[in-house]
Amino acid sequence: MSKNDPLSLLREFTISKKPITLVNEGGNLVTELTDAANVVFADDKQTFQFPRSTPTNYRRGASDETYTLETLLFLLQRAHQSVAEYSLEGAQKGIPIVSILDKRGVLDYLTGVTATSTHIVYQSESNKRSGDSVVDDKQDDPSKKQKSAASVGHGDENEVLRLIISRERLARTTASVLRGNKSFANIQKIGASILLKSKSKEEKAPVKKPDSRQPGATLPSTTSSSRPGSAPGASTSRTSSSKSKSSSSRIPIIIVPAAMTSMLTMFNIKQFLEDQLFVESEGIRNKGGPKPTRLMIERRQKPNETHKISYHVIDSTDQMRDEDWDRVVCVFTNGAEWQFKKWKWQKPVELFAHVKGFYVKWADEQPKEIIKSWNVEVLNLNRHRRHADTAVVTEFWDKLQGWCLANKPHLAY
Repeated sequence: MSKNDPLSLLREFTISKKPITLVNEGGNLVTELTDAANVVFADDKQTFQFPRSTPTNYRRGASDETYTLETLLFLLQRAHQSVAEYSLEGAQKGIPIVSILDKRGVLDYLTGVTATSTHIVYQSESNKRSGDSVVDDKQDDPSKKQKSAASVGHGDENEVLRLIISRERLARTTASVLRGNKSFANIQKIGASILLKSKSKEEKAPVKKPDSRQPGATLPSTTSSSRPGSAPGASTSRTSSSKSKSSSSRIPIIIVPAAMTSMLTMFNIKQFLEDQLFVESEGIRNKGGPKPTRLMIERRQKPNETHKISYHVIDSTDQMRDEDWDRVVCVFTNGAEWQFKKWKWQKPVELFAHVKGFYVKWADEQPKEIIKSWNVEVLNLNRHRRHADTAVVTEFWDKLQGWCLANKPHLAY
């Protein structure tokens, strides 16, 4: 091992593909980063062990803060994920994530694509006086210049150096003036919390009735009750109807295949997504019940939450209006292009650029060849182990929620 700091070790082990070990407080091996207390780098020559919260030499953006060992290791483990999935899993596990602006540079350095990075802070930097053209505003202090001049040289040399420094002007480059000192790593989490607060306020806000004593107040019309056929509660029903229409216009829509040969249909989708149990749709259909035209699926984001999130499930788009397509967040496909006939987006490339796609198959089968060219997630079900369905459904909801957070945060998901 050439160096013993955690950043150098992490880069060396990643490039050479050496195993990095995680241990808990008792020294036992663990696989999850959240269960680990220490990170161990060991080879034939030496062994180094660091707490997972150990700061590294890699600076976060333009700030003085540096990333911890667990943050960089978590990024390497999730390098294949999208930004939304990576941010969501980091928030769920309580692990600080790498800034979106830094992510590419950090991965390139740790995997050996680049040999160094301007974000790396070396221990000797604090003892060196920078001669670069990029200088922080805090360094532009005449008193510091005088102290530096007084500490270097004696006699005439000291006077000459003091004169030079007094005329020195600290310059900036086009890159340095654009550097900020704030981190936007948690912007998605903050936006989601603001959205949830606004939703709760809308639900709890009471309907204010006009006060007849105030100027300009509009009194309820009495002519409607005197008309033939009109009911006294007509105005109230219209108000509640408009509220129901407004709230339903924000409910996300999930579309399943209409083909009865599909693994997920209108017969078994509710039991699969709500009860986390896959049942063959043919067995349900043979009981003689009619096929539902629309289903309402409710889900709690956390087990202890009382609030449920609603989703509409359909298998036909014939009755959909143009504005309803904005609420479509998920499409289950069976790999047949005719499924999208007469849809707003009929080409799979265009469709799965606007919605999240999923393809469900048995784990021991190969997906259809055409699926490999579509932007869809493959969900694998075990033929015999029904208790494994829970993990598949959880994976589905996590990926769908992450996609909605990044692409359609205005919906009530």
